[in-house]
Amino acid sequence: MASSPSCPARSSPRPQRFPENLFVLDNPRPEDKLTPQIFLAAGDGNIRSMKKLAEGLAREGKSLGEMTVNDPLHRRLGPLHFAAWSGKLEMCRFLIKDLHLDVNADADRGSSPLLFAACGRAPKEAVRLLLDRGANPNIACRKGYTVLHVVATMTKTDSSGVAEILLSRGANVDPMCELGTPLHYAAECGNVQMLDMLLQYHANPNRVVRLFYAPLTLAIFAHSLKCVELLIKAGADVNAGRPVTPLIIAAADGLADCVKCLLEAGADANIPDEIGRTPLEIAAIQGWKECVEILFPFTSCLTRFPDWSIDGIMQHVALGSSRDYKKCEGSALKAQGDAAFQAKDYPHASDLYTKAVETDPHDSTLYAKRSLCWLHMGEKDKAFNDANTYKGMDVDLSSSCHEQAAALILTKEYGLACKALLSGLKLDFGRGPIGEVSREKNA
Repeated sequence: MASSPSCPARSSPRPQRFPENLFVLDNPRPEDKLTPQIFLAAGDGNIRSMKKLAEGLAREGKSLGEMTVNDPLHRRLGPLHFAAWSGKLEMCRFLIKDLHLDVNADADRGSSPLLFAACGRAPKEAVRLLLDRGANPNIACRKGYTVLHVVATMTKTDSSGVAEILLSRGANVDPMCELGTPLHYAAECGNVQMLDMLLQYHANPNRVVRLFYAPLTLAIFAHSLKCVELLIKAGADVNAGRPVTPLIIAAADGLADCVKCLLEAGADANIPDEIGRTPLEIAAIQGWKECVEILFPFTSCLTRFPDWSIDGIMQHVALGSSRDYKKCEGSALKAQGDAAFQAKDYPHASDLYTKAVETDPHDSTLYAKRSLCWLHMGEKDKAFNDANTYKGMDVDLSSSCHEQAAALILTKEYGLACKALLSGLKLDFGRGPIGEVSREKNA
């Protein structure tokens, strides 16, 4: 694949990466000075020391299960977590069988011993042991992810082997959390072996999350042709996620091999993005001539190009104003943000508005829209900052009146807020009775 020329921002924002080590502690050690020996004994697999410590606690009327510490993610970790992480199998057996510790401790917060085993030093053996002792692989934490989600992000270990153990023992292959299923996670990480394993267990390749992120789209973001091929073979919809289709993403990133693969699988080269640009036009704007050559025979003639030829298209784009193209990118991001807001995906909407601001910092409505997102997310300080920024800019009440009114109310500009609301009524109702009232009050 060719190297990227200097060009405007891509058509669609890349999703936030699923970090491989989000749920892993490099060297877990307790912070509670009263019980360090318990956790050190668990991590070291010292059963003799653990017996003495447990007997001492019993004499004080305490239980070993009560001895927990908090990690940086505010999860309550017990001795079994440390033993599972360290791969101390005999210690795990002893803690569960002899000391009756809960094999599913703190699973609802996202830190079950099974999760620590999967991310630890002897994942296959520890996972198998905990499942034998009754660990539930399908308990979802408050954010919705399960152990299988976490395993799907692990590219430096035999994640597919761990996943196969989990799936063969009853793990749900398609649990959904905010960012998708394990298949989404594997595709975005370009984890070919994991993705293949999930598909063998009939993971759904066509679930779309966050407006347009299907596994196929995420595989293209990961620049993984092998993942793309596996997903298509499994029945992935090559036109999923409209208007941001996999072909649009591949064209924007100049992935000629992926473009060919998608077209051979039946991708429609004439589906435009939010502002009407086809994959061919996006590839031309980005400077990817090879992709333009591949897409040209599959794309219907566009009248806005006076010379409908490969060279003519490239020349027309080269003569265009980079400022105009940047404005188009900003419009696309703003439209995606509006769609995310309507879907009540406020974190994603705020992220899209932020990217749009970077493209067009003089669009005051973007700050008003993002301010309202922050309000919905409970981020009052950020909402107030954006509202203040908006207040100091030129106010345009020809659109986005509701968002602008919210920002003006935050900054105590009640008169302008009323104007914004009344302007919105006028836009919504035209010449109806309420529209007449708004005109009278604005007169």
